[in-house]
Amino acid sequence: MVLTNALNRGLLIAGLGISLAGFAGDQAAQAGDHKPLRGQVSVMGQPVANASITHWTTQGGTQPKRVNVVRSRSDGRFDLAVKPSAGTVHYLIASGGTVNNAKVDRLTMLTVLDETVNGTVAISERTTVGSVWPNAQQLKGDQLIGSKNALAIGSGHVKHLINPSTGEFGETLLNGFNLLNSETAARINVLSNLLALCGDPQKQQSCTQLFSLTEATNTLDAMTSIAKLPWKNTDKLYRLFDKNYPVGQNSDRRTTASLPYLLFQPESFSLSIRLQGGGAFALGKLSFDQKGHLWSGANWIPGSQSGVVNSIGGGMTHFDQTGTAQSPAITGYNGQGLDGVGWGTGISENYAWVGTFNNKVGVFDLKDGTALGPATIDKEVGQLQGIATSKNGDVWIADNTGNYMIQFPGGDFRKGERISIEGLQAPFGVATDDQNRIWVSSSFNNKLTVIQGDSPDQYKTVTVALGARGLAIDSKGNAWISQQSNSPTGALPAGAVMPPGTPNPPQQPKTIMQEFEAGAAFAAANPNLQTLGNLALISPNLEIIKNGVAGEVAFVPWGVTIDGNDNVWVGNLYGQSLIHICGTDPSTCPDGKTTGDVIHNYQSGVIQVTTDVVVDDAGNIWSANNWYDADVVINNSYSPRTSTFPGGQGLVVTYGVAAPVQNPLFGAVRKPN
Repeated sequence: MVLTNALNRGLLIAGLGISLAGFAGDQAAQAGDHKPLRGQVSVMGQPVANASITHWTTQGGTQPKRVNVVRSRSDGRFDLAVKPSAGTVHYLIASGGTVNNAKVDRLTMLTVLDETVNGTVAISERTTVGSVWPNAQQLKGDQLIGSKNALAIGSGHVKHLINPSTGEFGETLLNGFNLLNSETAARINVLSNLLALCGDPQKQQSCTQLFSLTEATNTLDAMTSIAKLPWKNTDKLYRLFDKNYPVGQNSDRRTTASLPYLLFQPESFSLSIRLQGGGAFALGKLSFDQKGHLWSGANWIPGSQSGVVNSIGGGMTHFDQTGTAQSPAITGYNGQGLDGVGWGTGISENYAWVGTFNNKVGVFDLKDGTALGPATIDKEVGQLQGIATSKNGDVWIADNTGNYMIQFPGGDFRKGERISIEGLQAPFGVATDDQNRIWVSSSFNNKLTVIQGDSPDQYKTVTVALGARGLAIDSKGNAWISQQSNSPTGALPAGAVMPPGTPNPPQQPKTIMQEFEAGAAFAAANPNLQTLGNLALISPNLEIIKNGVAGEVAFVPWGVTIDGNDNVWVGNLYGQSLIHICGTDPSTCPDGKTTGDVIHNYQSGVIQVTTDVVVDDAGNIWSANNWYDADVVINNSYSPRTSTFPGGQGLVVTYGVAAPVQNPLFGAVRKPN
């Protein structure tokens, strides 16, 4: 009988058609021979025996398939056979079982597999948190459903938070910047400890409280709920942790909690990770391509002593779906004589585009970053900023210091046309709608200009607050625009002053860096100022629907993006935060919130002076760290300790908090197919 069982188990293992997620950028693992995968189910270090372990596979746009179900042994261990498979995400869900011979029927844990798993896999409270957050918007119970890009991004980012093979923290989280400068590790541990309440037979009442707070019936659903709404019931969740993991009688520590844990109640349980490499330093604008790859131009070169007075300009950075840098570590992609990129990065059907500080348009092949430019333009242009692509393929770029627009019909980088539009003054942000209109903000007047793409000599203007930056178009054709002052005249808030010798309103400078130097000087002259600027909502008919939005938390708002629910996200420059605003469909907002209300203001030690936010296909928010230490960006002289501090360090991903979109952005925001 023993021989028969062993034989049957061996045949079962050999016959399983199980394979790992094959996303490593775009190079999915190729099919090969079946290989053994040994795993263990545990909770707080205790094995979970007789747990039901279901192996699922899922592909973009399809329903997940149940491959097989096995049971864990008395030590929590189990065996599977694996086979790499292109374009398929694989995940394991462990349900129920026993801990110390007591049933834990409400315990459900998850591990999403990726290419980092090799021979071993862990399923635990920590792998559940690390797997849920990057995939939160795709999880519906035990079903992981999303677009091809969404699944590739979600599965590829698990490794940044946790190591699926060991159940320990991921390598990215353990690097110095993330571990030492964010609450992410401590938040993961508190979340894991909350989940583990349902794996402790003595704490089932507390498990019930967890489910009540998250409107869930198992721990996987509870974690998914928290990931999507990480600010909800934060105080009650932390008190539940505090109650169940008390400070020891003879210790100042919570002796049963995982280390490190949160000493204070957090503002939210959001999880953020900083990514680096590929020349990512002082990034301006972020853009996703058709494959879910992130592209961004860099103000300056990493490792340089660059600031707004003296600098060495950067190139183009490129990260794949997994958040792994593809471009060269120092220079990024260049090869076209590009010397620094401001807020000008865009994507067309075949190319990535940047507008530079040295009056050039850089063009790169989306496939491999090959330099194809610089682009050809029929007349001289100045220093460049915002870029957008229309649904018809036209690419539009703002000539910030020349006060022009540049059009590339059909996205042909050899046929650029400089266009004069009366009233543009330091054009900055560019967005396109589904009517082929081009919306352009001006950072040195109070006009929003809306151009007819088919007839650029026809345009209209809307009066907004003085000094606008980013703007974005929702699915209904409404525009949201960030305003850096509180009125059309730029009247200063109470107590604020202009720097010595600077008029109000200030005059348009000759260069972009002079403009940013003036901004830094204003901040230095007003050290006690905590808010300035707001957002406006403008209808497709060019009527202002709402003004003064988020004025209570906005501190020089910059980049704006729309998620798949038409809710709004803002890069809050000096506020060093990401503002989440209820959009034009309040039914998708929390109870009590309506259009223009702030839902939450996300902060983290890894989020620095932020110029942009974008939503990826999986519903994660990416933000650009443009400056690190705003006090030293005016670098007239040498300071040995801070000479490399002006530029923002890398970029940040905040997981699972936004409704997914379909990238790239051609016209208004689109929901995933």
